Amino acid sequence: MTTETKKGWAFLKQLNLEIQDKAQQIADSFAILPAAITWIRFIGAAAVILIIYRSTNLNLLFWVILICAISDYLDGWTARRLKQTSYPGKVMDFIADKLFISITLIAISFSLGAIDTLVASILAGYHLLILFMLAAISWSVHVPVVTITTGERLAILASYLLLITAIGRLTFPQKQIFHSLYAPLTIIAILSAITGLLSYLRLLRRMLARFLE
Repeated sequence: MTTETKKGWAFLKQLNLEIQDKAQQIADSFAILPAAITWIRFIGAAAVILIIYRSTNLNLLFWVILICAISDYLDGWTARRLKQTSYPGKVMDFIADKLFISITLIAISFSLGAIDTLVASILAGYHLLILFMLAAISWSVHVPVVTITTGERLAILASYLLLITAIGRLTFPQKQIFHSLYAPLTIIAILSAITGLLSYLRLLRRMLARFLE
């Protein structure tokens, strides 16, 4: 057995131990309050679709998006304050963000024209791509795997801000702040998505380098 092969097996053994550790954490119970706050975004995604295709109540739609964006910060803050942070909570938070942002981007772009369809497609494509990539990895190791890079955090924040600004332009056309922020936030959101993708590619390269070294 060559030195490279031994190192490769050692890496796989360490990875297996890490996966088992994550699996044990997943076996633990969810923290109820942070999980309930995270569920706001799952419910919010369904609410966005119902509002757009049933009532088109822009004022209600704005507040749903704003509340869901706030819940992204609030669930983590609550978990830290109550000392109930957990890996399962992190996984659920990640999925809730990706689904809510992607669904809302597509819905308000193609149905209301609140965001340029090309921009919405790029951003939704990024979020769904990352979600499916990590889902594929999770499926292959039989354990939910979530890694959130700095670039990913920026992409999520920029996407939420863009959603709020875009729907704010339609809901409150007299508020100039939404019109002023829309164009800069569009550029920032796209750049953040590119940065997020590059950060995951760098992470993948480091993992491969570690395996092959």
